[in-house]
Order: sequence, then C-alpha cells, then structure tokens
Amino acid sequence: MAKTVRDINQRFWAHQTIPHLTIRTTGDSTHSYKAHSHSELSIGIIESGSTRLSMPQGEIVLNRGDIILIEPNMVHACNPIGDRPRSYHMLYIDKEWCCKVLSKLYGYEVNQFSCDQNRLSQIESTINLPALISLLLNQEPQKVSSELDNGLFNILSRFCSPKYNRNNDNKLAYKVKNRLLQDITCTPSLDAISLELGRPKETLIRNFKSHFGITPKSFLNNHRIEKSKFLLRCGMSIVNVATEVGFSDQSQFHRVFVNYTASTPRQYQQLTSIFDNNS
Repeated sequence: MAKTVRDINQRFWAHQTIPHLTIRTTGDSTHSYKAHSHSELSIGIIESGSTRLSMPQGEIVLNRGDIILIEPNMVHACNPIGDRPRSYHMLYIDKEWCCKVLSKLYGYEVNQFSCDQNRLSQIESTINLPALISLLLNQEPQKVSSELDNGLFNILSRFCSPKYNRNNDNKLAYKVKNRLLQDITCTPSLDAISLELGRPKETLIRNFKSHFGITPKSFLNNHRIEKSKFLLRCGMSIVNVATEVGFSDQSQFHRVFVNYTASTPRQYQQLTSIFDNNS
C-alpha cells in the first residue's frame, strides 16, 4: 500500500524564545515533493542518505553533512534518489527577521535578499548547525537561543546580501565582502585587499558601495557590532567579545560600540540580562 504524508517520520519544532525559527526534522523518508517555495529563508541539512535538489540554477545532489540555503520565494524541489531514504533538518527563518539583521549590517532598509550558492561548502566552518539543532531539540531553548541566533547571523552576513543594485559587476564586491569576513579577528586592510585583487583601493570602495550601498569600512564595523551583541547575550565577557570580533583592545571596542549603539557594552549586556530574566 502506498505511503501517505501521515506515514512520514517527521516532527515540527517551534518555541516562543525563538519566534523567527521553525524546524522540521524528517527521518528515513522516501517521500517526493512537487516544486514549491517558502516565504522564509530555508536552510537544509542532510543527516543521512542523499537527495536531489532542483532549483532555477539547475540540479545538485546533496549528501550527508551538506548544507544548502534557499532564499525566500525561490521555487525548488528536494526528492530522493532511486527511492533510497534520506534524513534531514529544514530550518525556516522568518524573512522579516533576516531583513532586519541585513538592514543593520548595511545601514539601510533591506526588503529583499539573495543567497550566494557558490560558497555553501564554507557554511560548515562558519557554524556547527547540526550540533546546535541537537542541543535545541533536546535541551531548554533558552540555553542555546542566543548561540543559535549568532550562528544564523554568521550565515546571513557571510552568504546573504541585499538585492541592491544588480546592474554593476558584483563579482568584485563579493570578493571584497568575502575577504572582510573570512576572519574578522585578523581582517586585511583595503590596501592589502587591493594588492591581492589587483585593483585600486578607490575602485574597490566605489564598487562595493555601488553594489551594497555602504562602504567596506562601515560594513565591517556594522558586522562586528552586530555580532558582538549576540556574543554579549550569550554571556561572553566584554574583553573576550572585543577580541572575538576583531578589535585590538577593549577600549577600541567600547568606543565603536558606543558610536553605533549609543550604549556601552556593559549597559547592553545588563539590559538583555534583565529581559531574559523577565521572559
């Protein structure tokens, strides 16, 4: 007898502490799906087996450990290969929440964004999503919610960009962005990136701002401050946060944080602690 959707071994997870996230966990499924889309940003993680993902760019085969981003409203289908079962997690992140994060990073209102499908192999080095999901599903969500949000922030900042100006050569802008965020504890100067890419620094700045609507320096500072907020909410000490996000010392971190948030790191940390205790 043919199996129905009710026979699929799957469960959904959502919690009020992370209202922008829904997780669907599916185990040993051979169920096929018609082409469809989601209003949220979707992140797929293959736990076992293989699956064939069809998107407008073409088809790719995903195997155990692979992670894929599917931007909001992109038509896709994810189906088994040769009726062999596969297990996977799907994370659905509210588009509005994603846009708010990107708006803070780029300094203007972001309503639409795209995902860079060419560097998805780097996601595993950015965040250990399977481990975080396991903690989330098996422990109290409050204990790992800030850590997960920090991981989602890392993915958004590295692999998602606003649809700002697609008429320009965007490859150069993405190369600069990738170099800036490759290791924020030791970010190369624009002069060094200029030599590396063989393009004048002024060209890099002009191209980056034309494509993203913000200068490389402002983008990097925004990234550091927004990431520091997640780390402060995780309970990391201020001095360690300063080092983690690439500031030379705590005083420099303090100064830039105040300039961007109109509050000190300690004030911000105490405020979020109060909110957490009252939630």
